Amino acid sequence: MKRIFTFAIALMSMFAMQQKASALVYTATVPVGTFECYIAGNFPAPMNWAPSAAGAKMTKVDATHFTIELTAADATMEYKYCSGPDWAYVEKDIDGKELAANRKFADGNGVDVVIKWAAIYDPTVLPLPMNVTIDVITPPGTIECYIVGTFNKWAGPTAPADSVKMVKLATNPDGTVVFEKTVFTDDANKLAYHFCSGPDWSYEQKTPTGDYKYPEVAPTVTEWKKIFDPTKVGTIVVTATVPAGTLEVWAVGGFQGWSMDNAVACTKNLNGTFTFTVNNTGGFEYKLFNKKDNSWGYNAVDALGVDVPNTLVEYPANAVSTTTVVAWKKSADGINEVKAATNVMKVENSTIIVEGVKSQISLFDIAGRRIQSENMNGTFTSNTLKAGMYIVRVDGATRKMGVK
Repeated sequence: MKRIFTFAIALMSMFAMQQKASALVYTATVPVGTFECYIAGNFPAPMNWAPSAAGAKMTKVDATHFTIELTAADATMEYKYCSGPDWAYVEKDIDGKELAANRKFADGNGVDVVIKWAAIYDPTVLPLPMNVTIDVITPPGTIECYIVGTFNKWAGPTAPADSVKMVKLATNPDGTVVFEKTVFTDDANKLAYHFCSGPDWSYEQKTPTGDYKYPEVAPTVTEWKKIFDPTKVGTIVVTATVPAGTLEVWAVGGFQGWSMDNAVACTKNLNGTFTFTVNNTGGFEYKLFNKKDNSWGYNAVDALGVDVPNTLVEYPANAVSTTTVVAWKKSADGINEVKAATNVMKVENSTIIVEGVKSQISLFDIAGRRIQSENMNGTFTSNTLKAGMYIVRVDGATRKMGVK
C-alpha cells in the first residue's frame, strides 16, 4: 500500500510541474523487465527523433515507471518511447507492429502505457559485433530480394544494392525461392531485419508482418505486398497542385529511403504546380512537405487536418501522376494549416476581400505576425496592404493570398 501511495504522490508532483508554461512532464508505464527508457520525437535538436541524444534518457521512478521533464516541448509534438538508446528498442503494439500513430502529449497529458518493446535493452550486456549469414525462403515468382534492418539503420531497400540485395541460391520444387546475404552488425543482440521483393518499401513483406530477430537466420516470407519485376521499370513524373502561396515542395518516399535529409526538391511550374521525377522505377510510395525539416511537421493534410497517407504510384499505370494538396499541417512561415479555407477571396486596390466569414478572421504577414483581426459575420475587407504574401485565417481555416 505504501508503494502505491508513494507512486501516486510522484504522479501528482509530475502533473503539478506540467502547469509551468516552459515545461511538460512525460511519464511512461513500461513492461516488466525494462531496465531503461528513452523518449524520441520531433523535439528541438539534439533530441529530434534521436533516442541516443543527450537528454533523451528518462528518470526511473520504480521498476515499471519512468519520467522526464522537457522544457522545450509543446503539446502538439509527436514522440515514441524506446527501451534503449537506439530505434532497435522502439515500442510496438500488442502484435509487435509499429504503433498506428505517434504519441502526442495532448492525447493523454503525457501519461502513457508501453505495451511491448521491439527488444529490451540491457546496459549490462556488451555489444556483440559479428557477421551474420541470413537465408530466407520467399514465395513463388519472387525475382529479387532485399534485406533491411538495424545493421544499416533501416536505410531501406534503396540503399546501395551491394549492401541490401540478396543472392539467389535456389528455386525449390514447390516454387519457393531461397536468397542469402551476409551482413555485418555492430551488435547482434539488437539485430532485427525485414525483407522486400524490390528496391522500395512498397515491395515489403506482407506476411508475416513483424521483424525477424537474431538468432533467427532462416525465416520464411509467405506473401509480398507486391512482386518487383526489374524488366518493368521506367520514369514516373508526379505533379502536385498545392495551396496558394506555397513557396517550395519537397518529396520524400521509398524511392530515396524515406530520408528527410535527402528530400527531393520539386520543381515549381509556371502555373504554380510542383513536379518531381523518378527514373528507373517500378513504383514507390511518397509524401509531400512544404519544408525540408527533420521535425516532419510540414506534411500534407486533408481539409480536417488529418495526415494524408502515403501515396502509391506504379509504373506504367502512373507514369504521369497528378495529386492535390488541400493544406499543409504547418506551413514554412510557421502558420499551422490544419484546414484549407474555401471562402471566395480576391484582391482589389491593395486590399484582401474575403466573403462568407462566419465568426472570425485574422490576417498575418508572411513572417506569421498578426496585422489585423476581427470578429464578424459577412464580407471582410482588409486595410490597405503593401505588396507581398499574406496568410488569411478565416473560421479556423487558412489560405495564402498575394498582393501585387
